[in-house]
Amino acid sequence: MAFPGNQYKILALDLDGTLLNEKNQVSPRDAQAVRRAQERGVQIVLCTGRNVREVRAFSDQLLAPPDWLVTSSGAAVQRPQDAEPQFFSSLSLTHCEEILALCEEFETDPCLYTTQSLYYGGAFRALLRHLEQGGQIVMNEADEGYFYLDSHEKWLKALESETLPFTKAVLYPSHDISDLLVSRLKHMGSFEIAPSVMFGGELHNIEINRRGVNKGQGLRWLAKELGCTMENLAAIGDSDNDLTMLRAAGLGIAMANSRKNVRLTADAVTGSNTENGVAQAIERYILEEKL
Repeated sequence: MAFPGNQYKILALDLDGTLLNEKNQVSPRDAQAVRRAQERGVQIVLCTGRNVREVRAFSDQLLAPPDWLVTSSGAAVQRPQDAEPQFFSSLSLTHCEEILALCEEFETDPCLYTTQSLYYGGAFRALLRHLEQGGQIVMNEADEGYFYLDSHEKWLKALESETLPFTKAVLYPSHDISDLLVSRLKHMGSFEIAPSVMFGGELHNIEINRRGVNKGQGLRWLAKELGCTMENLAAIGDSDNDLTMLRAAGLGIAMANSRKNVRLTADAVTGSNTENGVAQAIERYILEEKL
């Protein structure tokens, strides 16, 4: 593989709050900058908590397909056209049962992802309705791959009937139980836990992966696969679930709309996701243009 002279051979881009603006769209300037980096030989990686089906839909907004997808917060790594991930680390059935039991205790419900499907309950549906009232449509529940479950019994049946492994879980608890849930999950010792922000800051959640699975780990696997080190990788993100990749990258760039702890962790800060922050970062650090 021919690499450009710039030390950054891989560019990892978060989606929500980073490459996607407040309308869940990729701006023309950001899309153009991503394409220009790709034309220089940089491997473009979409690195997100979303699953493969969702990421493929958003990648259509780019001027050319990305080179790689790191999905479900690092649980799966593949090329966009691949039917199966080349790297995969899912939740076990026991993990899923433990998460469901905890949700039942706290009178909430999770989202459970496979690479192709999303199972969700009342907590996520309530947030969808709230977003819709504000004029923001984030998904069509009638689309293929979305399954609404409204009882604990249906959740258990879904665990039995789903043929694909579950890559991760997401909880959408009310603020009064959020900290306690995080504490309980950490005490279990089996999970990687990270808060995340989606849909222009409207949605705050708790992402749950198998212990040791995160965006940084997925990108380490990919860098090795491409014959690079992490010093050859630049990453741009905005949320706590991006911290592992920002720390691991040779250059970690936070969006201006990030929380303070994310900005302090990063090596550099670019503009916000409403100000073409991704394009600004690419132009400065990848294309090395004077701004």
